Amino acid sequence: MNKKIALLAPILAFSIASTTFAHPGNTDGQGGHTCHTNCAKWGLGQGEYHYHGGGGSSSGGGGGSSDSSSSTSTPAPSNEPSPAEIAAQQEAADRANGEDEGYEAGYEDGYAAASKNAQGSGSAAYNEGYTTGYEKGYAEAEKKLESEKITAQKEGSVLGQKTDTLSIPDKYAKTAVLKETFTSAFNQAVKKRDEAAIAKYSEMGYQDGLKDMQQTLDNMKESYHQAYEEGFQKGLAEFKDKYVQQGYNAAFTTLTYQKPAIENQQYAAWYKEGFESNQEVEEIQQAGFELGDSGEEYTVPEEYKHAEVIFKHYYEKGLEQNREDNTQTAAGVGFAGLAWLARRFYVAKKTIS
Repeated sequence: MNKKIALLAPILAFSIASTTFAHPGNTDGQGGHTCHTNCAKWGLGQGEYHYHGGGGSSSGGGGGSSDSSSSTSTPAPSNEPSPAEIAAQQEAADRANGEDEGYEAGYEDGYAAASKNAQGSGSAAYNEGYTTGYEKGYAEAEKKLESEKITAQKEGSVLGQKTDTLSIPDKYAKTAVLKETFTSAFNQAVKKRDEAAIAKYSEMGYQDGLKDMQQTLDNMKESYHQAYEEGFQKGLAEFKDKYVQQGYNAAFTTLTYQKPAIENQQYAAWYKEGFESNQEVEEIQQAGFELGDSGEEYTVPEEYKHAEVIFKHYYEKGLEQNREDNTQTAAGVGFAGLAWLARRFYVAKKTIS
């Protein structure tokens, strides 16, 4: 027993000494590791893989272990990234960063309905990511904006159907496109409502004008009131024409104006206006007079039968004129004959003398 202890003591002492002078760092299952700190101090290169206390020595063909007590360094893969790996990592980071920033810019432009500008300002990877993110953000914002425009249009139209006062909700007032959409829909609804009301009041005025019964309309838009007034005047003009036409037609059946049995002085004035405006009567008077003056037999042309009273009256005047002319002609001929006979008698008497 004492002999065994005596044999182990030197080995333990050597092991402790080796551990004491080794640099820090845990070893792997094979008794080695890669140097990361104070490598130069221990005569090692940065990232060099090595063993502590002679570990990791290879076995001989006969199965015996090596008796070398010194550490043997064996090259091993480094855990540090290579320049290519570093470049790839940087490229990926740039692309991700560009995509994030591009998305934000694209979303902002898309929601504002601005022109696209997907040009980044950085490395090739950054610009590539920026373009990808921008297009994605723009498309998503554009889709959202279109959806909100539909809602804004509906709400603007509903408001315009109820009132003339434009009140834009804050959720639309902050975005130019939505504000414009809401306002446009509102104005179109107001216009449509106005057009319907104007047509309504115009017809109402027209019907009232046909009866000369004007209403007093209060608390309405000026355009509505104007439509009613214009409609009323149109109807009133047709109402007036009825009385004017009555007077005009009366001129064909009576020789002189006869005051009609119309109580309303304005209506009676329209009747007289029509009577005096009839110029056709003069033509009929002239035709009747000329027929009578010609001495021809009385007959009424078809186109004057509606005014036979006028035609016949002036025919008789013409016929009377014809008779007077004939009488004067006969008297003139008689006087001329007597003068001729007297002249002949005088000449004969003088010859005899």
